[in-house]
Amino acid sequence: MNKAQRIPGVTRSLLGLLFCFACALNLAYAEHEQAQAPCEAPTCNAPVLFLTEHSLPGIFLDQDAKLSGATVELVHELVRRLKLPADYYLLPWARAMQRAQQSPRSVLFETVRTPERESLFHWVGPIKYYNMMLYGSEQFLSFTPENLSRTAVACGYRGASYNTALHDLGFVEGTNLVLVTRAGDCVTMLQLGRADITPLNEYRYGKLFQLNALRLMPLQPLREVELYLALSLDFTVEEVALWQHTLEQIYQDGTLRTLYQNVFPEQIIVKLEQLAAKSD
Repeated sequence: MNKAQRIPGVTRSLLGLLFCFACALNLAYAEHEQAQAPCEAPTCNAPVLFLTEHSLPGIFLDQDAKLSGATVELVHELVRRLKLPADYYLLPWARAMQRAQQSPRSVLFETVRTPERESLFHWVGPIKYYNMMLYGSEQFLSFTPENLSRTAVACGYRGASYNTALHDLGFVEGTNLVLVTRAGDCVTMLQLGRADITPLNEYRYGKLFQLNALRLMPLQPLREVELYLALSLDFTVEEVALWQHTLEQIYQDGTLRTLYQNVFPEQIIVKLEQLAAKSD
């Protein structure tokens, strides 16, 4: 009888358990190493990181603290058709912009496309248009841009693309320009008398924005802007093209109209549908 045969049954069982445990550890380690490997292929299963801000009426948290709104539903439909895993985060805009440039496979929306930002992302869209106007009370209607910057205090959103237009009109932070970090805070600043004018989307607010005793009218045009999905640079050219094609299909088959028609003006919907039709 050899030594192996003389090992007691209990000892053989213990050795078997240790062997199985070692196998399990090796398997777990291999799976961990695989999970930690860099995501290089377009088919990688790592969730796409979607970053956005609170921006009524298209993006907001509902009563259950769930990210909701027509723009969010458009993104969800795009993700569904592309069959992508996805995570969503609502952040202040400046923080979301910074994180989108640092995080792999991230998408920042709704992002205004500007020459300064062009090389920072891949662009899919547009998904919306804004006609930005400088709004204020009736007393400022007759003011020239020069007189406006000498007399009024403007409020803007930190990190917003329209801040360049405010600077061009003569508004400087710390002098006659207040910058806030949360969407909607400028209206509060005007209500409190801490600012006089602020940029707003004319497509949304029209010729008169009234909230309690606050009455604001468009004073000066700033710019029409196009809003996009801004994809981090690690997305491949093929992926970006597929995203763009899928988005345009959503515009052409009536899904966009269903999502947007009770929220955004008809002119925005028509413009996006016409854009998709031209790309055929």
